Amino acid sequence: MSSSASLTGSMLKLLALGRPHRRLLAVAFGCMAVVGATTGAYAFLMGPALRFLLTGGADGLGFVSRAVPGLGAMPREALVRLLPWVVVVVGAVKGLGYLGQFYFVGLFGQQVVKDLRRRLFEKLLSLSPAQRATVLSGELLSRFTTDVANVEQAATYTVASWLRDSLQIVILAGVALWLSWKLTLLTLLAVPVAVVPASRLTRALIARTREGHEALGALAGQVQEGLGALRAIQAFNAEAAEARRFERGTGEALVALSRAGWARAAVPGVMELLASLAIAGTLGWAASTGAVEPEALVSFLGAVILLAQPVKDLGRVSQFAITAGVSLERLEAVLSLPRRVLDEPLATEAPALSMGVELDGVHFRWAADRPALEGVSFMVRRGEVTALVGESGSGKSTVASLLLAFERPTTGALRLDGVDYARRTAESVRAQFALVTQEALLFSASVRENLLVARPGASDEALEAALRTAQAWGFVTALPRGLDTPLGERGVTLSGGQKQRLALARALVAEAPVLVLDEATSNLDPQGEREVQAALERVLPGRTALVIAHRLDTVRSADRVVVLERGRVVEQGPPGELLSRGGAFARLWRAQHQPG
Repeated sequence: MSSSASLTGSMLKLLALGRPHRRLLAVAFGCMAVVGATTGAYAFLMGPALRFLLTGGADGLGFVSRAVPGLGAMPREALVRLLPWVVVVVGAVKGLGYLGQFYFVGLFGQQVVKDLRRRLFEKLLSLSPAQRATVLSGELLSRFTTDVANVEQAATYTVASWLRDSLQIVILAGVALWLSWKLTLLTLLAVPVAVVPASRLTRALIARTREGHEALGALAGQVQEGLGALRAIQAFNAEAAEARRFERGTGEALVALSRAGWARAAVPGVMELLASLAIAGTLGWAASTGAVEPEALVSFLGAVILLAQPVKDLGRVSQFAITAGVSLERLEAVLSLPRRVLDEPLATEAPALSMGVELDGVHFRWAADRPALEGVSFMVRRGEVTALVGESGSGKSTVASLLLAFERPTTGALRLDGVDYARRTAESVRAQFALVTQEALLFSASVRENLLVARPGASDEALEAALRTAQAWGFVTALPRGLDTPLGERGVTLSGGQKQRLALARALVAEAPVLVLDEATSNLDPQGEREVQAALERVLPGRTALVIAHRLDTVRSADRVVVLERGRVVEQGPPGELLSRGGAFARLWRAQHQPG
C-alpha cells in the first residue's frame, strides 16, 4: 500500500468511526469555514490596506475600492476610523470560529473514543478463553491504552486540523488565484518536487511506527508476565536476568521509535525548504516582469505566507494520522476476531434442565494440535454428582469449555435434555451452569457486588443464604464493612480458602441447574482445602454437579466417576465400584495415596 493511500485510508477510517456523530463534525466544519474565510480576508486586505496607509485616499485601497461600491467616495478620515474596526471584527469572528471549532471537535473526538472503548471492551468480553489465552494481558492492555489514546488524539486533533487546514489551503489558494493566476501556478510548481521525498519519508514513518507499536506492546506483555510471575522470579534469583531481558526489549523499542522520530522530524524541514524556494522564485519573477500591481503582490505574498502554515500543519497532522492508522490496525485486529460460538439462526432459549446434559461421541481439536477429546461420551444426570478425573492434559478442562459453550465440538454432539446445543442459544446454555474455577475470579469491588455478578437482582436474604451454605457468612460478617467491604484486586484481602468459599457462594447465588467445580481445590493449601471441602459437603448432596478434579479425595462422595486418559473415556461408574475393579481409577487413587 502506498503512503498516500495509507494516509487517506487512516483519515477515512477516523471519519467512519465518527459517522454516528457527524452532526457535531458538521457544526465544527462550519466553524472551520469561518476561520478559513477570515484568514483569507486577512490576506485579501493586506496589500490594499498597506497601500492606503502609505499613499492615503480611498483610491489607495486599489482593487478593494473597485470591488466595494461607494468605498472610493469615503473621505480618508472615515476610512482611517473604519479600518481598525474591520480588523477587530474580522479577528473577533475568527476567534469565535476557533472557539466553536475546538469545542465541537473535542466533543466529537470524545464521543468517537467512547464508542471505540465500548466496542473494544465488549469484544474482549466476547472472546472465548482459548482466544484470550493467545494474547498476553499486557498486549491487550497496550491496545486498550496506548492505541486508543493515539486514536483519541487523532479524532480530537488530527481530524480537525486536517479539515481546517485543507479548507484554509483551498480558500487561500483561491485568493491567490484571484489576485494572480500566473504567480499561483508558478508557486505550485514546487508541489510535484515535494511529492517524492515526502512520500518516501511517509512510507518510512508508517513502517517504523508499526515496529514501535509492536515493540511497546511486547514490553507491556513482559511487564504483565513479570508481575504475574514475581514470586517465581524472586524465588530463582532471576531478577537480573529478567531485567536484562526487559533492557533488550526497551532497546529494541527505542531503536524503532527513534527511526520513526527521524522520519517525522525530516518532513517539516523538507517542506520548509521547498516553501522558501517557491516564494523566492515567485518574488524573482514578479520583480523582473512587473506584471502584478504592488498591492496585489503584497496580498498575494500574504496569502502564500499564510498558506505555508496550514501546509506545514497538514504535514505534521499527517504524521499523527499515520500513527493513528497503525493503532487502528492493531485495534481492528482485536475487533475483527470472530466469535468462536455463534447462535444458529433458528436457535431458541433453553428451559431449565430437567433430565441432564449428555456428551455423545464428542471429538475436539485445538487448532492444529493433537486431538484434545476423542469420542467422549457420558451424561451428567439431574440430581447426581458426576466427577470427571484424570491426569493433567487428559482433556478435563476441554470438557468444561464445551459444556459452557465456549467452544463447539469438532464432531459429535452435546445435548441438554436430549436437545442438541446447536439448537439452543449459547447464552441460555451457559445459564444452566454455575462455574467455580481453580482460581477464585473475584473483582476489586465489594463482597455484595461480587455476589451480584451471578444474579444482579438477588436480595440480601439470598446472598446471606448462599454465604451460609458455602460457610462464608462468618468471615464476611467479620470484615470491616460486611457485605460492602471492598476486596481489593483479585480478592487480595482474603485467604485462598476464603476466596474459594466466596466464589462458591457466588455460584449458589446464580441458582443455575448445574454446578461445575473445575479443580476448585487444586490451588489451595491443606487448611484452605479442608475449609472448601467442608463447604462442598454441605453444597453437593442432592445437587446436579460436575466435579472436575485432579485430587481424588474430592470425589469420594460422587455418584458417578468418569475417568479420562488422553482425551478418551476409559471407564466410568460409582467410585467404590471403580476402586474394586482395579482399573484406571484405582491406579490414580493408589498413585495419590501411596506413602512417600
